[in-house]
Amino acid sequence: MAKACTKNEFDMLMDTIEKEDIRVKEYLELAGYEKWTLLSERKACTCGRFQYEEIPYEHAWIVLKWKSLPPDEYCSDLYKPKTMLKTYNMPVHPLPGVKAWLIPDSVLADEVLPPKFKRPTGKPKGKPKKKARKLSRIKGKNTCSTCGMAGHNRLSCRNKPQDV
Repeated sequence: MAKACTKNEFDMLMDTIEKEDIRVKEYLELAGYEKWTLLSERKACTCGRFQYEEIPYEHAWIVLKWKSLPPDEYCSDLYKPKTMLKTYNMPVHPLPGVKAWLIPDSVLADEVLPPKFKRPTGKPKGKPKKKARKLSRIKGKNTCSTCGMAGHNRLSCRNKPQDV
């Protein structure tokens, strides 16, 4: 429930809890919603959406309203009216169409090529190639040199001739 992003989602989860056990819902309400979010002291929320957009969304708005906190203090300055007015204070003139562009002949004559690539000196670094001997060997098919049976070696051989 602490990660619910909308009031509807939160209410739906609370209804589910109420159906299971009304005492749990009452306990959570008595505990207080401020225990379920980090929004109030660090301007952060457990779902991460508030930190990303820097503007209160439904879940954050409910918590701010419940705690009687002003939402505009939890908004990024980018979304505030004064910043918006400063952004569009200067007129923005659109560029003319491509046909109306005046491009000097010296720029048109230049041919733009990709950068020249020089191969570094020395042997290329990478994984060492496996030797043919290792590739042909099948793992797990050891043969004992003492008894000649497969699946073990002479150190773990149980078929050793016993000394008398």
